[in-house]
Amino acid sequence: MKQIYLLGAGFTRAVVGEKAPLTKDLMSKLDILRYPEIHEEYERAFPDIEQFLSILDLKILHFLQINNALSDHLNNIREDIVRQILNQVDIDSLHVDNLDSYPLLKYFLETIPTNSCILTLNFDCILDQGLYITGRWSPFGGYFYSTFPDTQNENDSKDRIILLKLHGSCNFRDIEAGQEYFNIEITDRIFPRIYANINSDPSDKPHILVMSYIKQFHNGIMSLWKEAISSLKEAERLIIVGCSLREEDTFLRFALYHFGMKKNTQKFVVDIIDKGKDNCKKIKEKVMKLVAYPDWQKVNLFDEGLEGYLRKT
Repeated sequence: MKQIYLLGAGFTRAVVGEKAPLTKDLMSKLDILRYPEIHEEYERAFPDIEQFLSILDLKILHFLQINNALSDHLNNIREDIVRQILNQVDIDSLHVDNLDSYPLLKYFLETIPTNSCILTLNFDCILDQGLYITGRWSPFGGYFYSTFPDTQNENDSKDRIILLKLHGSCNFRDIEAGQEYFNIEITDRIFPRIYANINSDPSDKPHILVMSYIKQFHNGIMSLWKEAISSLKEAERLIIVGCSLREEDTFLRFALYHFGMKKNTQKFVVDIIDKGKDNCKKIKEKVMKLVAYPDWQKVNLFDEGLEGYLRKT
């Protein structure tokens, strides 16, 4: 049975612990004291970071038509907020040196079948590092994306696991403003003993899509979503870990519609893994409203989190 994974912030929290923030934690850790022009928006939206960033994006768009200088100023503030969000999850804050220190991550990685596709909405590189350390995956080709200037695909000689980071990553980079295709940092800082120094300039702008209802999907990210949809259409089992299917993820909700479309197949399985029965039931309700053929789905709820799921499988 071909399976596909969908991972949210709850996955990283499960495998590395409290140091990994959940989406609801991010806003309280932002420093906006030096930006009085957005204090009102911050206080009105708190603690909902999706609402806050959406309001800020709308404000930028509004002033783009009547006051370019103010629009640019607000956009600079937004970029600083993006950097602050990344600082909470980047390689200096969250990293894996060896899998023995993270037994839950190690066990999870051992259960992933060859030729699997993993969709993740996370910016951190915890999963990337773990996969690389196992020797089952390579960042050269493993992101389903050409890594300029190196286009070799070492992943084909491994377990051919594809990692699609649908909202970008702390190691994805833009070189120039408006660049459509991102570059990927592949260095020893992220992947120990890879002996590479590709796209390592820290001054390059990160390429991520933050938690806003207004997202600008560039061609590079769109290519990942296209592959995600193709993989969902070919999968028979969907495993959702720590992902609440939030309303602002419009593209994700559209992509999930394609799960259950595999030809000549009328039985599909959805495993929902989260903490608490209520959370799992809410995710199940969302899934059943999104997939193309809800009557063909067998949904399993694992309300003891990732550890409970792995214990039962």
